Amino acid sequence: MLADLCEIFSSYSDAILFQEHCAKSGYYTNDLMTKAVKTCAKLKLLKDEKMDLFSSLPDNIEAISKTIEDDEALFMDAPDEFLDPLMCTFMKDPVFLPTSGTIIDRSTITQHLLNDPHDPFNRKELSIDMITPATELKERIVAWIQQKRNEKESSAME
Repeated sequence: MLADLCEIFSSYSDAILFQEHCAKSGYYTNDLMTKAVKTCAKLKLLKDEKMDLFSSLPDNIEAISKTIEDDEALFMDAPDEFLDPLMCTFMKDPVFLPTSGTIIDRSTITQHLLNDPHDPFNRKELSIDMITPATELKERIVAWIQQKRNEKESSAME
């Protein structure tokens, strides 16, 4: 069973989304993952390429963790229009609710609609297929993030 788990982790080890979820989960610790890699190597549970992929996972997750921390620091002074109106979190995928005219993060409204098929702002019927991407706002968010990253990089070089 341990070999199966190591195989699964190695299969996803180069997937950025998997690395992000590990970093954000609250359950991941670099120490534990490093021990798992050492145990897997010691017991020879994976062969060559799979072992190399699995061995790279702790470093990959640490790099993603650093990026997540850096991005969260960037989002601290985000304009209010970039914040989700329900959760007050930075929106990564803003969508338009046609029933209320509100823009909200897709993850927030998706979670809400799993429990309640109504627009949280006016209680009108709403389904996930009715929402549309807020592409103009998304473009402004992406441009703002890039500008903040560029400013950070230029100040780091000085």
